[in-house]
Amino acid sequence: MKENLERPKSFAESMILVSVGLGLLYWLIDTILHAVLANEPLFLNSLLGIGNGLVWQRLIVIGFFVIFGSHVQYNAIKRHETEKRLYETEDRYRDLVEVSTDAIISTNEQMEVIQWNRAASDLFGYPKELIVGKSVDILIPYKFKEEHRAAFRRFLAADDPHMVGKTIEIEGLRKDGGVRPIELSLSAIKKDGEWTFISIIRETTERRKALEALRESEERYRNLFEDSKDAVMIWTSEYKILGVNQAALEIFGYEISEMIGSDISEVYFDPLDLSKFQMILNQEGSVRSYELTLKKKGDIKIDCLLTATVRRNRDGTILGYQGIIRDVTEQKYNENELKRTLTTLRKAMGGAIQAAAVMVETRDPYTAGHQRRVSSLSRTIGQEIGLSEEQVDGLRMAGMIHDLGKIAIPSDILSKPSKLTEHEYGIIRTHPQLGYDILKNIEFPWPIARMVLEHHEKIDGSGYPQGLKENDILIESRILTVADVVEAIASHRPYRPALGIDKALEEISKNRGVLYDPAVVDVCLRLFEEKGFTFDQ
Repeated sequence: MKENLERPKSFAESMILVSVGLGLLYWLIDTILHAVLANEPLFLNSLLGIGNGLVWQRLIVIGFFVIFGSHVQYNAIKRHETEKRLYETEDRYRDLVEVSTDAIISTNEQMEVIQWNRAASDLFGYPKELIVGKSVDILIPYKFKEEHRAAFRRFLAADDPHMVGKTIEIEGLRKDGGVRPIELSLSAIKKDGEWTFISIIRETTERRKALEALRESEERYRNLFEDSKDAVMIWTSEYKILGVNQAALEIFGYEISEMIGSDISEVYFDPLDLSKFQMILNQEGSVRSYELTLKKKGDIKIDCLLTATVRRNRDGTILGYQGIIRDVTEQKYNENELKRTLTTLRKAMGGAIQAAAVMVETRDPYTAGHQRRVSSLSRTIGQEIGLSEEQVDGLRMAGMIHDLGKIAIPSDILSKPSKLTEHEYGIIRTHPQLGYDILKNIEFPWPIARMVLEHHEKIDGSGYPQGLKENDILIESRILTVADVVEAIASHRPYRPALGIDKALEEISKNRGVLYDPAVVDVCLRLFEEKGFTFDQ
């Protein structure tokens, strides 16, 4: 190819010299003819054209030769450049065909392969040297061969050219006998009365797998949509309902023809709820378990939980919404009934605990009101220290009966006006365990039995009955301990007069972090010294 390009280029570069040489040759021949014909003896004068006016004629002819040579040279150079660009274009095309990731196959009217790229070898397993010149039939599975040949014949007869210019999905046969799904784009070029067919082919195995996975996913989604026990709804940004499942029809009591195309506001009991919900949904992008009051056919109110998401276009604009609606009317009714039942039970339980407290105080008249006052202070400390409402409620109940075990202590020991003996004090020390034994089999919603058992424990392990330390003792029990000590010291006892609240606060301050929980002591001191708490509240 390089030699073919260099030859015309070399000829073009010499055209002006050739023209000048032809002009000089003409000059010489004209001089000889003129000298012979005119019998001119002075050859030099004839050669130079002196005296006979031939010089201008000869110069004009030479000029024509030069102009002609220049024209020929120009055309030759242009043709050379055009041919060079053509060869370069062909090279680029050949390179593009070779590096293409798609198989590119060209065939003639005899269905013979005349062009075959590397990707075709990878796809079908045939090297180029084995396939070129062979019939393209070798790539067609047996069941499609006759149809393929018939299509070729129809095209050549200009009867059925519909496949050209279109993309079709068929199957291709590999050298190893394997069949692969392929996508084929066919084009045809007619040159010198002969058709050439160019096929661009790509394997579609992965795409088919992806499409199959997509179809399976859509089927699963459709099944989930239809089989869901919760209502599923899809609506536009203009609030028009596009789709509902069977559960939605059952929950709202409509036929599908009544719901599709209707405004979603039809199922809202209060239109303001729709505006509020849509504003939140647009801002957040999704909402989970949003409580709403909706309505079914006939304006019947239903309590629902709505989980919804925004569906957006690629540019981010809102396309519509989809939501899952759960009817919790019955559940909410049952929850309310359960709450009412629990309230009743708690009231009954509170009454029983109050009765037990009265029973203890009847046995020990000198400590009348002690448990109520301890309960009041414990509850207030619990609230200040940050216990939950449930914990505070249990602490209040435990405070009311923390000395329940004293009902098993002889009354003469409980009301003895003098100092107790060591044996009598030992009997008194059994009352936390006795109270626990009475309460342990009762299923309270709070650890009341444990609080009763631990209300005389100290954080250094010097308490009773178990000698527990620090975090081994419930926080509620630690609060109960401080409240019990403060009330006992501040109040009258059979064996001594009341020592007063200052003495009680001095005791817990002195033993803060030793016997008593420091956080509980700090809150208790703050209640009396800064917030004006009194037992008379």
